[in-house]
Amino acid sequence: MNHYGQLALDHSRNHRPVAYSQIPDPNEFFAEAGEEIAAAITETRDQILGPPRADEDLESYRRRGYQALATAEELVLTDHFLFQPETTTDEDFDEDPDLADRYRLLDEINRVINQPL
Repeated sequence: MNHYGQLALDHSRNHRPVAYSQIPDPNEFFAEAGEEIAAAITETRDQILGPPRADEDLESYRRRGYQALATAEELVLTDHFLFQPETTTDEDFDEDPDLADRYRLLDEINRVINQPL
């Protein structure tokens, strides 16, 4: 599991306990999610960074790369559903809390699987 998968696992365990408890194999799920997050961050970094500028030396390009990576991490992690707060409503619990949580988790898993890289 990469760094991003571990971050998502730790965050979910601490801040999304209901959703986390519904994942059959957390290690596999978060290892996959970490790879997808890393790919999204790399793609976003590359878009932000762009090609080297005409008058730019290698060191300047490298520094811009680090800045682009930090920005990409912030953008991707902030928007990723695994880092969103767990939401529940009284309405969900009035019907069947276990069923409502399962449907919510399935929706989140489907978003990860179908999320464009």
